[in-house]
Amino acid sequence: MWRLASKDQRPVDGYFVTFWRLLLDYPEILSWEKLWTDSYHEVRSELFGAGKSIAPQKPFGFHIMQNMSFSPFYQAEEDYARTKDYTDFLKIATYNNAAGPRMASYLDRLSATIFHDASPKDFLPFYYKIMNYQEGPYDQLHASGLTADYVARETKRAIAASGSQVKIYPGIDIDVPTRRTDKRTTPDDVRKSVHAAFGSGADGVVLSREYVEMWNANLSAAGETLREIFAAGAK
Repeated sequence: MWRLASKDQRPVDGYFVTFWRLLLDYPEILSWEKLWTDSYHEVRSELFGAGKSIAPQKPFGFHIMQNMSFSPFYQAEEDYARTKDYTDFLKIATYNNAAGPRMASYLDRLSATIFHDASPKDFLPFYYKIMNYQEGPYDQLHASGLTADYVARETKRAIAASGSQVKIYPGIDIDVPTRRTDKRTTPDDVRKSVHAAFGSGADGVVLSREYVEMWNANLSAAGETLREIFAAGAK
C-alpha cells in the first residue's frame, strides 16, 4: 500500500478507501503508532528532567523538524500542547525557502501512496486548507519556495498551541541547501522572514542551519534586520 504504485494497479475502491479499510481491519496499526508517539514524548521528557537535574537554571529545549509543518499526520503527534510540559523553548524549523521543494516532495509522496487517487495539483487546495497555508501552485513550489507568511503562521500556531508557556524560536532560512534549480535564498527573503517571526510574537530567531552554508549577503541582511527591530523596540 505504501509503495509507489502505478495507475493500472488501482484497487477497486481506490487508494484512500483501501488504506482506511486497513486501519479498520487492523486497528493495532494505530495502536503501534500510538505506542511510538507516547515513547517519543516520554524519552524527550526524561531528557528534559535529566538536563534540569544537572543545571536547573539553564534553558532546555528541542528542535522541531520541518516535516511537522508538512505532514498533518505527524503534526497530530508532535503536539505542542503536550511538549510544553517538558521544555523551556522550541526551535521550529521554518525554513521557508527550502520549504517549497520539501513540501513539493512531500506532496509527491502523498500522491504516490494514500492519496494516489489524485495528483498533488488536485488535492493542493484542500491540503492548504487543513494546514492553514496560503501558498503558490504546486508546479511553482520548487522555484518559489514558501512565503514569509509560512514563517508567521507556524510561529503563531506554536505560540497558541503551547499556551505561550514556552519560548518560541523560529529557524530563519539562510541558504539551507536545495538543488541548483530550486529556490535560493536572497537578502530580501531573510528580511521578510525575520520580520514575520518577530511580528508574530517570536521570542527570538535562530539563523539556520549552519554558518558554513551561509552567504555573507544573506547573513548580513539578518544582522541588519535584527538591529533595526531591536532598535525600534528600545525606543
